[in-house]
Amino acid sequence: MPDTLTVRIVQYLRPDGRSELQETEIDAIHESAYVRMLALGWNLAAEVLTSGAVSITVEDPREGVDRAIRIVRNGPDVPLAIGAVLEEACGLGVAA
Repeated sequence: MPDTLTVRIVQYLRPDGRSELQETEIDAIHESAYVRMLALGWNLAAEVLTSGAVSITVEDPREGVDRAIRIVRNGPDVPLAIGAVLEEACGLGVAA
């Protein structure tokens, strides 16, 4: 089993968008990107859409923009998408 990294992710909940801080496991290969994201003051966010798909983003609250986004099926694709948005947003080039 590969090494994993525990990351914090803000989950926006229906129907009113209230947020809850959650933790999940991703491949530890993304640790440098996660640390850089935190240093930049950005955060991970997730939302289950009405279609059942999950939106995963790296949010930049200071600029009010999403630095990277993926929409994937709920399930095993979610941790992969978290790694992908981290790498895209932080520009470290690790294959997700």
